[in-house]
Amino acid sequence: MRPAFTFTEIREAEKTIIEKEGIPSLILMENAGKNTFDVITSLYPDIADRTIVIVCGKGNNAGDGFVLARHFLINGIPVDVFNLSNPGELKGDALVNFEILRKLDSGICSMFTVTENDPDILYRSLKRLKGKALIIDALLGSGTKGSVTGIFEKVIDQINTLKHKNIKIDVISVDVPSGIGEGNTTGASVDACHTITMGAVKTELLYGAGKENSGSLNVVPIGITNDCFERVNIYNKYLAEESDVKSLFPKRKKTSYKYSNGKSLVIGGSKGLSGALIMSSIAALKAGSGAVLAAYPRSITSHFSRKLSEVIKTELDETTDGSIAGDSYTKLLKQLSKADAVLIGPGLSLNSETAKFLFDVIVNAAKPLVIDADALTLLAGNIEILKQRNSKSEIILTPHIGEFSRLSGKTTEEINTNRFEILRNFALEHNVNLVLKSETSLSCTSDGKIYINNTGNELLGSAGSGDVLSGIMVSLLAQSGSVRAAMICGNYIHGMLADIYYDKFGNKQTASQQDLIKQIPSAITEILG
Repeated sequence: MRPAFTFTEIREAEKTIIEKEGIPSLILMENAGKNTFDVITSLYPDIADRTIVIVCGKGNNAGDGFVLARHFLINGIPVDVFNLSNPGELKGDALVNFEILRKLDSGICSMFTVTENDPDILYRSLKRLKGKALIIDALLGSGTKGSVTGIFEKVIDQINTLKHKNIKIDVISVDVPSGIGEGNTTGASVDACHTITMGAVKTELLYGAGKENSGSLNVVPIGITNDCFERVNIYNKYLAEESDVKSLFPKRKKTSYKYSNGKSLVIGGSKGLSGALIMSSIAALKAGSGAVLAAYPRSITSHFSRKLSEVIKTELDETTDGSIAGDSYTKLLKQLSKADAVLIGPGLSLNSETAKFLFDVIVNAAKPLVIDADALTLLAGNIEILKQRNSKSEIILTPHIGEFSRLSGKTTEEINTNRFEILRNFALEHNVNLVLKSETSLSCTSDGKIYINNTGNELLGSAGSGDVLSGIMVSLLAQSGSVRAAMICGNYIHGMLADIYYDKFGNKQTASQQDLIKQIPSAITEILG
């Protein structure tokens, strides 16, 4: 697991490490610039054929830019540096590296100053460009407070305009896209093709404007080990990586058989809403459950008979609306006794009688539960039910931000601004595990540890995506018996489905949920490989 920090937290962590370990900050800046150069040259094998422009501000982010420029020179690659500062405005490590760069006797580095009197010098230079170019953003770093104004806003707008008008121009941000600050950023910010961030994962780059503008994200070492970051990680936030998923993913034994490979019970469905339960059931099968049991109201039996020949089916009595009847819990006991994990919610409906059935399951079922979709909406008005359980078996709630708003009583704006603390507080208060679904999904265990998932893309932003995820998750929970493994691996694999589809078809628009379900074997093959 890689420790993850907010912008404020990483500054505090690095300060603590520098003081305790005695690492000179100048060395860290040197490592940051050199390793950024290595990533850029690996991303762009044709770097020698590109015009390289580095745009620098006034702080340590500018210092990273000056080190980076020097490494271009060392390797004989011409570079133009545009400063939004005068030497008198620079200080500390940034000033040291500016002076080194300025004193290098080289005819392949040109330095320009962007001023209020001539704010368009960068734009004029690149507007006439004929070949390929790379604009490297080292303007502001992570210390931005509020919206960017003045000449910095103007230059950011110019960088974005140049990128959007000329397909030969790519933009790379050093550490963070300039303009991205803590909380919700609404002002100007650089729209990067790639962001090369320093030392550790910054959480602001994983959602909102940070997610939108960072492009592909690369983390480069700066001379502080992962163990050092872990020692100061009092915030208990981690980015889950492929190696973590490989170690957590449940693997079948050679001596296993169908009932030892995880039995998943999927409960839900109602008249007109059979598709959700079908998708969850198929996803659970594809994700490796040795057996999938489905329980649903009688009226949708025909849908299951046609599409789910491998699923063990249980018909339940129904309400006049075609949802599961309120007194159906006792008729489910046999299937509950067989199951290793239970999913309830896909297509369940919001019928008040069905709500009684849901609450019976939550209170009485002595099996690990995944609660999703309509079940979350019904639960939101009766959250105290979570504290009335007769069993200590674990619960995973899988809300999107709107559903979590209803569960927590917080506005979506409050959640977006302070999602980690709100998520953790809810999990601790109600003794549940939570998966918060958004552009970057978070998993929070009942002891308050948060695991960040960074696979996936906008293909997942369509109806039915959550049903596929919950099916994968209950399958992994049934197989592993671990909520932590189920959440981390489930989110990671779900994101992989969209990534694999994009790699195959080259777009992030057209996949149906059935298309994504078909990618589950490929994702698991990659994990097991």
